[in-house]
Amino acid sequence: MDPLPLILVLLSAVSHGLWNYLSKAGKDKESFMLLLNITSLILFIPLFWVILPEIYFPISILPYLLVSAGAETLYFLGLGKAYETGDLSLVYPVARSSPVFVALAAFLLLGEKITSTGIIGILVIFVGVYILHLRGLTSQDLTAPLKYLRTGSSRYALLAALGTTIYSISDKLGVTAVNPLLYSFWLGFFVTGMLTVTIIYRKGMKPIKEELAANLSRITVAGILMRGGYMMVLYAMSLAQVSYILALRQISVVLGALMGVLFLGEKYGRVRIIGSIIIFIGVYILGALV
Repeated sequence: MDPLPLILVLLSAVSHGLWNYLSKAGKDKESFMLLLNITSLILFIPLFWVILPEIYFPISILPYLLVSAGAETLYFLGLGKAYETGDLSLVYPVARSSPVFVALAAFLLLGEKITSTGIIGILVIFVGVYILHLRGLTSQDLTAPLKYLRTGSSRYALLAALGTTIYSISDKLGVTAVNPLLYSFWLGFFVTGMLTVTIIYRKGMKPIKEELAANLSRITVAGILMRGGYMMVLYAMSLAQVSYILALRQISVVLGALMGVLFLGEKYGRVRIIGSIIIFIGVYILGALV
């Protein structure tokens, strides 16, 4: 791989881990997720206006936009709820384990094949997720992950992974019909609109206003990191093989776990870093070697 796409994808991975780290510090996590989407959309509209040769709304992508926006809303809500009670070093790697579900969904819905190497990658990811939930190495500890996986934070993290699975499949179909950047432009409006309606309906405006007042600078930085990282990945995809780009980007799983352990002082650091590394290896096998 040439240096430029490699640098871009690594910067994107760091960006993704950082905006999740900032989100964990939010007072009301769901409101933080909404506000970073609004901020990123506002800040990047001028950039889209410059780089897109023409902005129009192709009606053919409406079904994909609706499905993807609903799934991304599920992703942000699940991630926000998971961060309310769960550690970054646990929630983030679990939420990023979605390639397992994407591969299975592509097999069931799109007729894509899963090779023997792909099956190995899936099994490695499952092992990594299991290790993340370990607390020790006694016989009792070895069965504990089965209980911890049923806790609220892990369930919400898996819900976020499910949302990622759905919008990944929908996006894959959507970008075949239109310029990926144009698709991304309109998707930003649909996601932000759906997330706004959902959170205001559930919580009202008060927590949103309080979050904005308490964390405006964090929200702004997180919004730039989220959208900027995504733009870097899109550009890297135009320079190198897509499967390698997406697989390598999952190094953010390890970075997220490190941030939780080093910066937030979260427990079980060694186990969670090992688990996140195993998840990355599984994702890389699934994405780059299949």
